[in-house]
Amino acid sequence: MSETLLTTTQAAEFLGVSSSRIRQLILEDRLPAIKMGRDQLIKKGDLEKFSVLPRQRTGRPHSQK
Repeated sequence: MSETLLTTTQAAEFLGVSSSRIRQLILEDRLPAIKMGRDQLIKKGDLEKFSVLPRQRTGRPHSQK
């Protein structure tokens, strides 16, 4: 069975983020990737698993009144 491999650009479109964010996730070891030449390829199944994980909220927390 062959797994579909996506480039960082295709993965970014799939998740709705920038390709630099995909590269950052790969560097942080939060998203597995396969290095082929100068490209990094991500399995579509890994992207689907990553997309259902709860996301961390970024930025400053709201003040409590």
